[in-house]
Amino acid sequence: MQRSTPDPTIPPLCPRRRRRRKQKTRRGKRSGLRARLQANPYKPALPSLFLANARSLTNKMDEIRLQVVSGKRDSCVAIVTETWLDEKIPDAAVELASRTVLRADRTADSDKRRGGGLALYVHNSWCTDISIMGTHCSPDLEYLTVKCRPFKLVREFCAVIITAVYIPPRANAKLALEELYRFISEQMNAYPEAAVIVAGDFNHVELKAVFPKFQKQIKFPTRENNILDQVYCNISGAYRAVAAPHLGMSDHISVELLPAYVPVICRTRPTTKTVQVWSEEASSTLQDCFEHTDWGVFKEASDLETYTTSVLDYVQFCTDAVLPTKTIKVFPNQKPWMDSTVRSLLRARDTAFRSGDRLAYSSARRELREGIQLAKHRHKHRIEEHFREDNPRSMWRGIRAITDYKQSERQVSQF
Repeated sequence: MQRSTPDPTIPPLCPRRRRRRKQKTRRGKRSGLRARLQANPYKPALPSLFLANARSLTNKMDEIRLQVVSGKRDSCVAIVTETWLDEKIPDAAVELASRTVLRADRTADSDKRRGGGLALYVHNSWCTDISIMGTHCSPDLEYLTVKCRPFKLVREFCAVIITAVYIPPRANAKLALEELYRFISEQMNAYPEAAVIVAGDFNHVELKAVFPKFQKQIKFPTRENNILDQVYCNISGAYRAVAAPHLGMSDHISVELLPAYVPVICRTRPTTKTVQVWSEEASSTLQDCFEHTDWGVFKEASDLETYTTSVLDYVQFCTDAVLPTKTIKVFPNQKPWMDSTVRSLLRARDTAFRSGDRLAYSSARRELREGIQLAKHRHKHRIEEHFREDNPRSMWRGIRAITDYKQSERQVSQF
């Protein structure tokens, strides 16, 4: 069969074009606290929390395990109040996969047959360095406090202290607040740079009565029309609370707390400063300059103020001319004891890590740890020197260094 030749008068058929979509696909990624947390669930600036009043934890473990397996409850720390556990119930009955359970069961001191009991579930992917700071059980108050040093912690915090609290409805609010204030104050004095989180069932008690600077994180009712469950934090804007369904037949709703805190390094840009470098050569040159200066010229001034100003200006001129300068970058979350020695040890540690030499890396880590301790010791002595002199100005500088007092822009503009 012969193949027919195409007719040149007929134009060739054009291939059918694919119709474009009316709405283009959006590019990029989702924004928001939940999307940010899902991207890095175990590396937040503050731990994600899940707060629930269980009213008997043992009969709700199947539901909790199902939610954990499905990924709906993947918080760094879960705080459960009214567990109704006692010493007869083993940890195996209430444990969760990949989590460390910490319990504070009700005891005979609570004078209660039902109610009470606290439990904390800490995710092992977020933190394994956990230490119990204290527990308490009485008819008016129950608390469980742990200190966590997670794998990733922003520089402005030295640790995360979490306190689970349960205050019975008929408790004496004054006695409960006194005991809670005493214990939390001790922890804050021992760890002044720690992030402190106090969460639980407070019922009729207001923690802001003794800690006015603590911020409430839950703004919606948790049982009928009352806010009984609450989370307090010493950091402003730390969390955003989201309501979650009840656990089983509990009459309290659960609450998810998404970390909304933005680290200082992300909020403030680093500043650049020009500093003078004092060396032995520069000091000897400056000393030689002052020795060959005819100081009698300055005595010809008419009054004391002119004489003082001229001498100080000349000293500043010589210092600027002799001393070399260098530009450094100061980060907003930089510690006051951080100096050039610690930075060099830190760079040496990183170099040893990249080299793959385990002995060199171990030695560099040890030297860095010792260098940090010495730097803190030197900073402590510098602060103490301000109070050893009989000088009010020096003492005020020491107080400002201890309290980290910074004059606001509004106060500066008034002068």
